[in-house]
Amino acid sequence: MRVEELLVDRLIELYCEWRTACGEVRAAYERFCRACASDRELAFAAYAAALDREQSACEDYAGQIHVIESRRGNTRDLARLRQAYGC
Repeated sequence: MRVEELLVDRLIELYCEWRTACGEVRAAYERFCRACASDRELAFAAYAAALDREQSACEDYAGQIHVIESRRGNTRDLARLRQAYGC
């Protein structure tokens, strides 16, 4: 397998990880919203931790886009992808 294929495969993996983390944020927020008063502090902490994991996954994904951009030299198409996916 060529290096470019490996880079793109990793990009897809990171994208999937980011989208999974996004789903976890939504689920944690729903649990926070439904939590009773005695559980709200813990539910909010879980939500904040999910946000941190989502941000980290997004940064990993964006970093891989930068790696590919630097190898390809054509930043226009990849910049549009980055903007479309919020990284």
